[in-house]
Amino acid sequence: MSLLDRLRACTAHDSARLRPWRIGDTVAGWVAPPVADLLDRRPGPLRPEGRGWRLDERLDGPEARAAALEEITDRLIEAGLVRKRRDERYPMVSEWGAPLLATVDRGAAVALGIKSFGIHLNGVVEAADGPLLWVAKRAADRALAPGKLDNLVAGGQPAGLSLAENLVKECAEEAAIPAELARRAVPAGAITYMMDTAEGLRRDTLFVYDLALAPDFTPRNTDGEVESFARRPLAAVLEQLRDTEDFKFNVALVIIDLAIRRGIVGPEEPDYLALCRGLREPTDPPSHPRAG
Repeated sequence: MSLLDRLRACTAHDSARLRPWRIGDTVAGWVAPPVADLLDRRPGPLRPEGRGWRLDERLDGPEARAAALEEITDRLIEAGLVRKRRDERYPMVSEWGAPLLATVDRGAAVALGIKSFGIHLNGVVEAADGPLLWVAKRAADRALAPGKLDNLVAGGQPAGLSLAENLVKECAEEAAIPAELARRAVPAGAITYMMDTAEGLRRDTLFVYDLALAPDFTPRNTDGEVESFARRPLAAVLEQLRDTEDFKFNVALVIIDLAIRRGIVGPEEPDYLALCRGLREPTDPPSHPRAG
């Protein structure tokens, strides 16, 4: 499978089937037909409006809106459209850095089609023959992508923490990276994509960090989410990504991005420009999708 195929697998979506819901004048989320059908029957604090819904405008402020979204989350769980709560609050914003509209349980983020954010860290060891990359194998009991290969550190961005604070926290939990070392990670851009899933639309922004690690560094998981770690040449990791289904879907994008930045994938790659463009797709569907 080509690298472009990997990218397209993580960016496939059909805007025509989506319906919007708003907080004030901001489109907060886009929902797929199963959730839309539930909201048509039981809108609760969402008021029908046009093709979609608007959250009750009497709900003033992020806390009141978050409480109302808990009611909707309950209904999604009862209907089997959300597996369970994750007991972690995700921020709801129109764009990164914009004022907080509300928070929602992480478990309902995809079903409600909100913009979500996360951090992914490349743990890199410089070697004479080229960069080596630390790769984590996810634990078999993970709800998402069990047993798949992952970045050394990765995690969702919760409400109430800065990116820097979250990076330090995730580094400690997932790989026992000391805070002093974690703070040396260098921001390396952001990857954006939309992807249809069984639960709904993922609208993800991944903030990417590179961390230079010493040859004698060995990661150690402390939260039970990682089964094992391996350190391999980046070129070999890229070939494994091409040839197997071993990697978590969005990790493919992070590895492709790193390979482009390190020159391992260059302009001689047939799909080079398509890869460069595809790593930074909009996370806003068209405001008025065609009828579907």
